[in-house]
Amino acid sequence: MPLSVVLVLAAAVSFAAAAPFILTVRREPAVRSMLEKLPRERISGTVLTAVALLWCVPNIRPIFMPDSPFQGFILPLILVSIVLAAIFLNYLFARAAAAILILGAHSVLKAAYPAQLPGYPVLAALVLIAGVIGILLSAKPYWLRDWFRLSFRNSAVRWGSAAYFLLLCAMSCYCAVEA
Repeated sequence: MPLSVVLVLAAAVSFAAAAPFILTVRREPAVRSMLEKLPRERISGTVLTAVALLWCVPNIRPIFMPDSPFQGFILPLILVSIVLAAIFLNYLFARAAAAILILGAHSVLKAAYPAQLPGYPVLAALVLIAGVIGILLSAKPYWLRDWFRLSFRNSAVRWGSAAYFLLLCAMSCYCAVEA
């Protein structure tokens, strides 16, 4: 995938990650209730799970020999995994969002490093933090709910989280233009 496409996708994911923290500014009970339920959301979690698992296919294929019969089982196993995740996993959206953050950090760092972009050191630091956030959320998915709750109570958390993701979005856009 071309570097500019990877960076534009990173910008879109970063902007989407900033949106809930921007929504907490209004402090409406309906918004609070929606954000507290979001980490356990099944439908959107299933969609994100499907995206994350399909994103893994290029990383899975090299494990098997090109002429291996297991190559034909990858997609059916992913479909079964999506169904099983939707049925059995709790905090599905939080787990899938964590996977997207981890896979996104890996993809951006892998694609942007050889390009030697002018803003790469800042972008790399921000992306590394996003990957660590993904790792933490995959270990403790209920922390996403707690993070939203804290952002309702603490303006520093609210504005800091929104500013971080918006800065990552801006750096991704800047590097995409430079690529």
